[in-house]
Amino acid sequence: MTAGQQMAAEMAEQPAVLARLADRYAGIAAAVAALVGDGAPVPGVAFLARGSSDNAALLGRYAVELAAGLPTCLVAPSLLTSYGREPSGFAGWLVVALSQSGRTPEIVDLAGRFAAVGARVVAVTNDETSDLARAAAVTVPLGAGAEVAVPATKTVTAQMLALLAVAGGVGGTPLAPDLAALPDRVAAVLDDTAGVDRAAELLAPHRRLAVVGRGLVYAAARETALKLQETTGVMAQGFSSADFRHGPIAVCGPEAPAVLLAGGGPADADTRGLRELLAARGAASVLVGSAPGDDVAWAASDGATDCLLATVRGQQLALALCRRLGIDPDHPAGLNKVTLTH
Repeated sequence: MTAGQQMAAEMAEQPAVLARLADRYAGIAAAVAALVGDGAPVPGVAFLARGSSDNAALLGRYAVELAAGLPTCLVAPSLLTSYGREPSGFAGWLVVALSQSGRTPEIVDLAGRFAAVGARVVAVTNDETSDLARAAAVTVPLGAGAEVAVPATKTVTAQMLALLAVAGGVGGTPLAPDLAALPDRVAAVLDDTAGVDRAAELLAPHRRLAVVGRGLVYAAARETALKLQETTGVMAQGFSSADFRHGPIAVCGPEAPAVLLAGGGPADADTRGLRELLAARGAASVLVGSAPGDDVAWAASDGATDCLLATVRGQQLALALCRRLGIDPDHPAGLNKVTLTH
């Protein structure tokens, strides 16, 4: 069996998964809008997640602030589970709980506790019969089918698209005007691997690297870093390009390259501007983006879905790097598909 065969097969399902979710996009937005409109105005939106789901939640945070202008946060679960702080201040908030399996104990427990204090809970999960789904007022089932490989792929991009729909429901603003074209764009990315293979060849000798993005693509930088960590064991870290300039750029040099993710949004020029700074430090860089001539490109999109296309490129990069290094990413050492944090 080829290394990463299961991961590759699940990645290849993404156009179909996203097409089915796109068909339900308006309905998801409408269900969230109804929940938000039921009662007093929602004072803010909180996201509850771990792992890859937390990276998807980061896109949700950006999307809600862009679409609705509401305060948002990523919940710190340990404040409740370890420090015993009850979430009474979240009464009336919209709380979006994400778990691909719907079985992560702390996410299920906290979703119930938020609901008990009067938060309006939305569950985003691949199992609509799960404990998490039962704890929520509205459930957004991903419909991605079974995901077996340890690295989450199709469920992550499905979560991201679902959260764009949730944000649209909160703000009443469509965030993916080119939604119908998304599945074909993802398919085109999956069919184009030449640039990814060249990037993997450049990165293979290095055991630490930075992955950088900004704005709506920042979540893809975090997710790409996670995919590289869990599949290859490389010390990869995801950064906002703004934060990266504030000091972490110092980690890059001849032995530590950077992967730069840049779409076509107003924040992406800042990421592209890092290439000269990195070169001055002797650091190689790979520019993964939506502009002609980028090292690893994707076709320009509507901006909001750039994050999904960048995330797929990150999955491809992790898979290609694993194969170059002789690692099977389907079964990373010491990791399980479902992580039962409490």
